[in-house]
Amino acid sequence: MNEVEELEVKVSYLEVQNSELNEMVIALSKECDLMRKEISVLEKRIEDLVDQLGPERPNRRPPHY
Repeated sequence: MNEVEELEVKVSYLEVQNSELNEMVIALSKECDLMRKEISVLEKRIEDLVDQLGPERPNRRPPHY
């Protein structure tokens, strides 16, 4: 195999690897977006619970202290 063929093989390998990494980045981006939405929902639920407790919520340490 000459130098040109070796370089073509390397470029081909790198193109495949680049494509696979791109797919992984897209999947992770979608997962991050979903997690951000879930965090927003949880933050809203926490705010609602705090509002329900009002000013009379207990101000004591949890039992594990």
